Amino acid sequence: MKLSEFGRDFLLLALRINKHKIGYVDFYIGPKKLRKVVDNEKITAPKKLLADSSALQEKLLVQGYYKTRERYIEKNILAMRTSIEILNGIDIPIQDQFLKFYDIQLQPVNEAELGNLKEEYSKAYRGSGSLEQQMNKLRVLRTIPGAKVFKLFKKALNIVDVRTRELFVDLLPRNESVNINLIKNINKDGLKWSYYNWYQGKYRSRIDVNPNFGMYWTTFLPAAAHEGYPGHHTEFSVKEKLLFRDLNQFEHSILLLNSPKLFISESIAELAPNMLYSYQEQAEIGLQNFCPDTSKDDSLEVLVKQNKVKGKLSLLWYNLAYHALIDKWSEEDLIQYATDFEVFNRDTINNQLNKIYNLSHSTTIFSYNLGRNLIINNYGEFPSIKDFRNLLVKPILPSDLV
Repeated sequence: MKLSEFGRDFLLLALRINKHKIGYVDFYIGPKKLRKVVDNEKITAPKKLLADSSALQEKLLVQGYYKTRERYIEKNILAMRTSIEILNGIDIPIQDQFLKFYDIQLQPVNEAELGNLKEEYSKAYRGSGSLEQQMNKLRVLRTIPGAKVFKLFKKALNIVDVRTRELFVDLLPRNESVNINLIKNINKDGLKWSYYNWYQGKYRSRIDVNPNFGMYWTTFLPAAAHEGYPGHHTEFSVKEKLLFRDLNQFEHSILLLNSPKLFISESIAELAPNMLYSYQEQAEIGLQNFCPDTSKDDSLEVLVKQNKVKGKLSLLWYNLAYHALIDKWSEEDLIQYATDFEVFNRDTINNQLNKIYNLSHSTTIFSYNLGRNLIINNYGEFPSIKDFRNLLVKPILPSDLV
């Protein structure tokens, strides 16, 4: 690529922040020589990073970029600068951090929206005993043995791949591909993820799949859409082709966890299953292709109800993060709060708390619920092909959709 001095400084700044916040750069597909420069140099002092970010902000105004691109880069520089200010010990309230990171306001927690969650789950996951007992039974019934996970997830990925190509003709780059990688129980960041997309550039993704954590037959289709088609892999490969390679826009050669780009990516991925299928279609495909024994599981009608109520789970995690990071609840109170809904087991709740207190992932927890609602408010719960395509191909900021 033809990289300007400004573009070089932008990418170097991000890579240098990553040496302080491991995992801050989710993917980097820019010039390899820049990564080598940062790998081989001493860690840059936070004060120097702060000065570099200020210089970058000033230089942006004389680059001659068209206004929408200038604004897009400006918001990402602001996100980087905010991370650097925190490294320098500057105290920034979480609400202000979030606005500067993700270009959207953090909303106050609303417990009223979760008021009927337990009742709605009890109706959708009906059975004998308490909701907690019923959910525990279903977890056992729907868990797929580790030996079968690879085959079934690959099947799910193929199904959503075919459907995505039917809806978005000639969108995906040639030679794009996804590699499925089974991992151990703990990811390299010390957290448990059932699925995680690691974009590797040149239109290739590696999706890590943890066969020992949350492998229920009901998750394969939505996870394949979220991580693969038309979610993360589709968005990253399309934008690499159209924005980075065709238009030489360096800002699309990198993804920072605490950035507007991350927020939009999770927003897209959250609604990816609904882009492809109705709730009934999702249930039908699941029963036909992944359910080990349909005679023992719930009916199609009940599964549709369950698919509908699952949308509220991102709000539950949102509230948990809000109470942890802003209200400063104790760990005991947080565990009790999440447990009282009777939807998740203790292992899942503890893992979510680990993510909330992780330096790189803490504020990203909010993006799933806010991002999902942002897309729904603009394009509906089941977006049109045209609207979703625009999200996949254009460098959109969260504030563009508010």
